[in-house]
Amino acid sequence: MASETPNMTKTEKNLWSAIVGEALAYLKYNAYAHRALEEGLPEVAQVFQEVAGAETIHGLNHLRVSGDIGSTLENLRTVTEGESKEFSTMYPRMIRDAQDEGRKDAADSFSLAMERERHHLDVFTRALDQLEARQTVVVAQPAPAEETVEGPQSREQTQFAPVAANDLDTFVSAAIELDRERWRVASLGRIREVVFGAQDGILSTVALVTSVAVALDSQTAVLVAGLAAAAAGTISMATGAYLGSRAEQDVQRAEIAREAQEIEEKPAEELAELVVIFQREGRTFEEARRMADEIAEDKELWLRTLVEKELGISPDETTNPIKDAAAMGLSFLLAASVPIIPHVVLTGTAAISVSVAGALVALFVLGSLKGRLVQKSPILQGLEILGIGAVSAAIGFALGDGKGPSKKPAVWPTRSPKTRNYG
Repeated sequence: MASETPNMTKTEKNLWSAIVGEALAYLKYNAYAHRALEEGLPEVAQVFQEVAGAETIHGLNHLRVSGDIGSTLENLRTVTEGESKEFSTMYPRMIRDAQDEGRKDAADSFSLAMERERHHLDVFTRALDQLEARQTVVVAQPAPAEETVEGPQSREQTQFAPVAANDLDTFVSAAIELDRERWRVASLGRIREVVFGAQDGILSTVALVTSVAVALDSQTAVLVAGLAAAAAGTISMATGAYLGSRAEQDVQRAEIAREAQEIEEKPAEELAELVVIFQREGRTFEEARRMADEIAEDKELWLRTLVEKELGISPDETTNPIKDAAAMGLSFLLAASVPIIPHVVLTGTAAISVSVAGALVALFVLGSLKGRLVQKSPILQGLEILGIGAVSAAIGFALGDGKGPSKKPAVWPTRSPKTRNYG
């Protein structure tokens, strides 16, 4: 069905009309996309291009159903005949009509296309000749003699034999390593909760207990204030981490569910999106379409691919709200105990000194560990967080020592009683 003919059935005519309509829509939408880019509207251009990709998918499906796609040899013969007619008959007639009607712009467009059709005809003709010659050579060649088992291996066998010899161990190890890496990255992501919780636990607690110890000089008051702050901070940090992680998890699940629904309701558009994604990765349209078709055969793989490449979300949930909350809360509690413990066994200046020193050492160690994990200088990272801790302790000491708000009791002015004169 290279073109519409009177002998077509209604369905065949409808298929042909649909093919022409989809092809025209593809051209229009791409032209509209270029215009949108010229007008500085890339987001609108992307919409036009995505829908144009969907129209291409529709047109290809119609072509397959119509039976208009044959073998490569048949396709080359068909296009060679079509290009020849366009070059020798169709465009010359169109050029004459445009000139007769005074449409120089259309005549120039037809002339340019006709010159390109000449080139297309040459390219297709050479490809057809080469393919026909290759098939002739293949038919004329005698069948190769069968090699015995002991004979030389083929190039493919030689190339892949080392892999086949120990493929089980290799692929099992690879699968284990993939799982290990995924959860290792998830664990590294949880370091944010641990570092933030521990840092906040030390900084807030050392400032508080130092301030109370300097101001009141009461071991009981220091311990009560420190333990209350540690308990409240632990609950607050754990709750915040849980709610934040849960919200993130809910959003990701909702997006995945929405994508799955779109695959069920609008498969053509979703397939076109997959083609566009692969094209943007540097593949040709044919390569992208072939990959998209293969992936679309498995709906679970289709959904996973779109979720990862379009939404940037991992379909494998590695976040765990309970674990995130536990990491944040426990790290805060353990870190907060560092400046509190010295006040349990010591009092006065000794307790304050040991508390501040222990907090600063803990902060330096925490910063160094963070630096090692993120591939940065451990010393610089340790000194950075140590400096923050020193400032926090100094502020607490200043507040407790009266260098902040005044410690002097307020003196209310007294007024001497007036003496009445009864004279």
